[in-house]
Amino acid sequence: MKRKILYITGTRADYGRAYYILKSIQKHPYFDLYIIATCMHLSPEFGYTVQEIEKHFQIAEKVDMLLSNDNRGAMAKSFGIGLIGITQSLEKIMPDLVIVLGDRGEMLAGAIASKYLGIPVAHIGGGHISGSIDDRIRDAITIFSDLHFVATKKGAKRVISLGADPSNVYIVGAPDLEAITKSDFLKPEEVVQQFNVDLTKPLIMLSYHPLLDEHGENELEMKIVCESVLEFKNAQIIATYPNADAGGRKMIETLKSYTKYPHIRIYKHIPYQAYLGLMNIASVIVGNSSAGIIEAASFGLPAVNIGDRQKGRERAKNTIDVKCDKKEIVAAITMALSNKEFKKEAKVCKSPYGDGRTSEHVIEILERYFSIRKGEKS
Repeated sequence: MKRKILYITGTRADYGRAYYILKSIQKHPYFDLYIIATCMHLSPEFGYTVQEIEKHFQIAEKVDMLLSNDNRGAMAKSFGIGLIGITQSLEKIMPDLVIVLGDRGEMLAGAIASKYLGIPVAHIGGGHISGSIDDRIRDAITIFSDLHFVATKKGAKRVISLGADPSNVYIVGAPDLEAITKSDFLKPEEVVQQFNVDLTKPLIMLSYHPLLDEHGENELEMKIVCESVLEFKNAQIIATYPNADAGGRKMIETLKSYTKYPHIRIYKHIPYQAYLGLMNIASVIVGNSSAGIIEAASFGLPAVNIGDRQKGRERAKNTIDVKCDKKEIVAAITMALSNKEFKKEAKVCKSPYGDGRTSEHVIEILERYFSIRKGEKS
């Protein structure tokens, strides 16, 4: 009897990170994969990224939950809509296990709905600390979960401190690193062709997201960040949209106002393999995305981390932490581009996030959980 395993995905970020786990479940002889796509995936405003998923997987259910208002109330209402829609989808499928990743509201909605329906939950990425409301959402998901796939020893200790059964906490590394380990990203010549990048010039990647604790200042902060990177007139700048959290749409409008500058290009969405390909040839990544903390270290890529969104998250020596202050940001980018000693240190830094074999570890644990031995039915 095959086991139904369902994954909930709401953004390009969680989908890219979960890709190899989903592929491993899809091809497993005794697992049936189901996917619920929701939130930003279904929004044309954010690139309608559900189409990326449909290239590789069949989607079981689509749950439209994202309201267009750019405030905290809209986030709370979207969560409520998502909770209802995801519950209805789960009632149709009644999987044997639901997998959620990270710290977003749609993942929490999936965990809560699953527990009310008596469905076990596996959480990927618990135990991180990032200094924002994301911590509370992530910790709440941990509390609602039964299996815990964490990236590091520190993460495991934090998950256990929140009440998780230590026998159900597994250190599997960060799934973010698997595509890097497998070199499954665009080659430099493909990046040059797709993004018209000049390899003789510095490449700055920019990814800056709203922080709910600073709602009202996010628009100003986006302007400060953009003005900072524009100081580097010989550099090419590739920026991606912020996420759909409160304040994000105003930040997008601010970001779009910089399209008048020829050396900055802005994308609603860049597929994960292409994004990693850019990181592979970039000179520095700037902003407050976890990619600067987790993936960048595996490329030896200097990262200028701005503000408190990633505060407390484990990091390697490629990271320069600064406040959202133009003088500090410009100084940090200058260091990342020009300081030979720092660049050398960043190039050989050791990532704290595992061996890049997360999907293999997760599948082995799921086989034990469902009492499946290789070559035998459960």
